[in-house]
Amino acid sequence: QRAEQEKQRAEQEKQRAEQEKQRADRLAEQLRLLGINPEV
Repeated sequence: QRAEQEKQRAEQEKQRAEQEKQRADRLAEQLRLLGINPEV
């Protein structure tokens, strides 16, 4: 059961990281549209 909890927590962390990456990508895209080239 403990392993199951660990697995769920790892899954949540992965999803959160994915959301952060998507948000960063959108932000960079908006900056490009404004003519600002973000250094990645």
